[in-house]
Amino acid sequence: MAAAVGASGAGVREILLLERHPRLGGILNQCIHLGFGLKYFKEELTGPEYAARYRKILRERNVAVKLSSFVHRVSPRKEVAYVCPHGEFTVYAPSIILATGCRERTREMLTVPGTRPAGIFTAGLAQEMINLHGVMPGKSAVIVGSGDIGLIMARRMTLEGAKVHAVIEVMDHLSGLLRNKVQCLDDFGIPLHLEHQLLEIIGRDRVEAIRYRNNGTGKEKVLACDTVLFSVGLIPERDLLLEGGIDPGNGFYLAGNADYVHDLVDNVTREAEKLGKALAVGSSRLDHGKRKRVI
Repeated sequence: MAAAVGASGAGVREILLLERHPRLGGILNQCIHLGFGLKYFKEELTGPEYAARYRKILRERNVAVKLSSFVHRVSPRKEVAYVCPHGEFTVYAPSIILATGCRERTREMLTVPGTRPAGIFTAGLAQEMINLHGVMPGKSAVIVGSGDIGLIMARRMTLEGAKVHAVIEVMDHLSGLLRNKVQCLDDFGIPLHLEHQLLEIIGRDRVEAIRYRNNGTGKEKVLACDTVLFSVGLIPERDLLLEGGIDPGNGFYLAGNADYVHDLVDNVTREAEKLGKALAVGSSRLDHGKRKRVI
C-alpha cells in the first residue's frame, strides 16, 4: 500500500495492487496489540487501526486494487500471472514491487526430534487463530524462541486463560525487542530461559510434554504441556523471484519485510513510500493480457 501511495503521489497514474487476502493490511490485521504508528501517525495504534488508516490514504489516491488475487508466477519479461475469483489473468508492468513480507521458520526447519502430534504451531499461526478466528491453540503452552511474535503470544495466550510455562531460547540473549520482554513476559510472570535448547517433543495424538536442556549446566528436564509455539525467526518471502530465476533490480524491487526484517511497520511504510516515488520516473503503463481458461 505504501509503495502504491508513494508512486501515486509522484505522478504515476496506472498502478495495480494485487492482494491474495480479501482485505488489505497483511499481518497488521491480526496484530490487535498496541505499538504501531508512533513514528508515522504520531499516536499509538493497534495493527488493524494502522491498516485502516492506511487503507483510507490508499482509497484517496484511487489506486486500482484487486483482492483475493493470488500471484503464482512472475516472469523475467515482467509479466505477472494471477488467479482471482473471475479467472486467471496476466498483467505487464515495467516496474514490479514485491511486498510479500516474510514466512515463519517451522519446527521442520530446526529438525527438532520427537513425534508429530497435534498442538505444534508457529507463533504467527497461533496469533491468527486467536485474533481472527477465535480459536485457542491449547491450554498449556511452551514457546520456543524469543522472537517478538512469540513474546506477544505468551501474553496473548495468558490473557485468554492459557498457562504459558516458559519461553526457551537457545541463544544467550533475547531475539525480540526488550519492551516486549518487559510488557509480555515480566509483567505476567512468564519466565525466559536463555541458553536452553528444545531436545524432543513428546506425545502421541496431542503434545504431552517437551524435553529440553540447559546448555550452561547440561541438565535436562521434561515439562508437561499440550501446545508448543515456535518463534524462531522470519524468512523474507521471495519465492516468486527465485522460481522465475530473477534477481532484484532491473525492474524488480523488494519492499518491506520481503527486503529485510523490520522492527517497526512505521519504517516499512516510509521506505516503501520512498521506493514508490523513486520508481515514478519510469514508465507505468499496465497492459492486461487476455483472460485464460483454467481447467
